[in-house]
Amino acid sequence: MRRGGLVVVVVLTGLLVSACDKRQGLLAEQRSAADRPAAASGSAAPKPAPAWRLADTPATTPTSVLWDVVATDRTHAWAVGHESYDPEKPDTDGVPIVQRWDGTSWSRQDLPAITWRGGLSMVAADGPDNVWAVGGAAGADPAHTTTHVLHYDGTTWSEVPFPPGNKPSNTHVTDLAVAGGHTWLVGDQGGKVLVQEYDGQAWQQRTSPAECTRGGVSFGGMPNFCNFTGITAFAPDDVWVAGNAAWSGFKGPLLFHWDGTAWTPVKVGLNNVETAFSEIAGKPGDIWAVGHTAGYGGPVAVHGDGKTWRVVEGLPTARLTDLVVDRSGRPWVLENFTAPSATLSTYRDGRWVDTKAPQPPDTVGMSLHGITTVPGTADMFAVGAVDLPGEPCMLSTVLLAYRG
Repeated sequence: MRRGGLVVVVVLTGLLVSACDKRQGLLAEQRSAADRPAAASGSAAPKPAPAWRLADTPATTPTSVLWDVVATDRTHAWAVGHESYDPEKPDTDGVPIVQRWDGTSWSRQDLPAITWRGGLSMVAADGPDNVWAVGGAAGADPAHTTTHVLHYDGTTWSEVPFPPGNKPSNTHVTDLAVAGGHTWLVGDQGGKVLVQEYDGQAWQQRTSPAECTRGGVSFGGMPNFCNFTGITAFAPDDVWVAGNAAWSGFKGPLLFHWDGTAWTPVKVGLNNVETAFSEIAGKPGDIWAVGHTAGYGGPVAVHGDGKTWRVVEGLPTARLTDLVVDRSGRPWVLENFTAPSATLSTYRDGRWVDTKAPQPPDTVGMSLHGITTVPGTADMFAVGAVDLPGEPCMLSTVLLAYRG
């Protein structure tokens, strides 16, 4: 995720965030021996130790990237992205792709009646017959973004009208969540908070917190504002959003809680800090949020039970692109460095522990963008893209699997 605005003013990213621009001529890395366990002669192959490994996925046409992934159980998962786009026109070219996991292998799913150009950047679900994906084309400038919303009913993908309209506008979805048959879209609509809830029958526009809309100035003459950048939903009346805000007496990262009726800003003990949360994950009573200081500077992470919060230090300076909490309650954060390289970091025994992402041979870089747990298991999936050698810089999809 993606996927959102940061710090004080909304900073919107396009569909492409590639390590290509920062490639420093790294040599291709060979897959480690741990990724190729061999069976002992005359005996059954031992069960591999829990680790991240490269997964086999359907072939895609460069340039291509997977942006997000979601799983609902052992035999249902979906990864979404973008392929066949021109590296010089990544935000307006190419076609959306969906790949599906059936418990044994990944395969490509058809997207009937999709005629627009662009990609899918986020996906969420609360069951195998209620999967939602959001994407579109960024356009020549931020004021010409076209958003498309898709739904999978267990049999077929179809497009659902986007509430503000499927036309170029200054409206941007930054995250998506699904729970209890309700779907949430959050983002920015011309400088104002965008909150749309689908209740199973129709879309409803939800107002933002009163602190975000009342008149007045926050600091330095800036008007009051709020950004909603990441969302997780446990139930239709238990929704949490990560972001940042500023009003008289406060500026900094915030969480917002929806109880089915209204939003409540939740301060986490960080005030007068130009920092924004971008990702949020967890379960009721056990919530993690991560973000950055201004300009994707130093990272910040907090952990809490919904009422009390503590800052968790130790994350390295990297672009944090997604977050999940596994079955044991440990957070996993995707880190992308300027090398370029990708790392998966988890918090255990009082510190953040990094695991370098396995990289396919004959590639020269990797970025990871989305991660999901597999409910009812200790398994996970992560998706992104690898940099292919040569010029111009081309990308190819990559998918990692963790067997816990």
